[in-house]
Amino acid sequence: MIARALAAVGLLAGPAFADGSAPDPRAQQAGEDANLESNAPRTGMTFSFSLGGGLIFGDRSTSTTASTGVGRGPSVSFRVGHVATRDTVITFELTGGSRLYSAGVSGAPTLHDDDFNLMAGALTYVAPSLWLRGAGGLAVATDDGTMPHAGVSGLAGVGVDFVRWHQLVLGLEAWGILSVVATKGAVFDTGLCLGLTSY
Repeated sequence: MIARALAAVGLLAGPAFADGSAPDPRAQQAGEDANLESNAPRTGMTFSFSLGGGLIFGDRSTSTTASTGVGRGPSVSFRVGHVATRDTVITFELTGGSRLYSAGVSGAPTLHDDDFNLMAGALTYVAPSLWLRGAGGLAVATDDGTMPHAGVSGLAGVGVDFVRWHQLVLGLEAWGILSVVATKGAVFDTGLCLGLTSY
């Protein structure tokens, strides 16, 4: 009599399954995690803007002014991205710079050659505050404000995050871009910039 009573209590206290089998542990874990807020450091859309300086090396065969083909000037990068995994961001960007120089005549205006690139790529964190990125796409280069020349380009870059405040990250980044442009040949553009990213 006592044994029957204990068995009945055990049946009432334990979980009941229609087919007598235990639940799938993966489904149970997914159900438990469904309403939890992610603690990943990067989620959703990302926006990045960086500004600094750099060097441009390249042929200036279409130019009418004297120049060595090497010069320094401002560099800029604007990126829009989306977090693909905990450590990887897919990016779309406009990145490039300008080479500033003068014609070598007293009072001559400052001229500029521009190399800007519209690219798609990826950025991945190899350490909590260190990332690498690569991209490829289209290049547009000009000499002295003349007609632009189109080509293709590839980028490799590295960055370090210094300060994080809520969704904003302040860091330092560097990159190199190799562009092959019609009538100009190869153009190499570098940048060292301070950047601000919103995750």
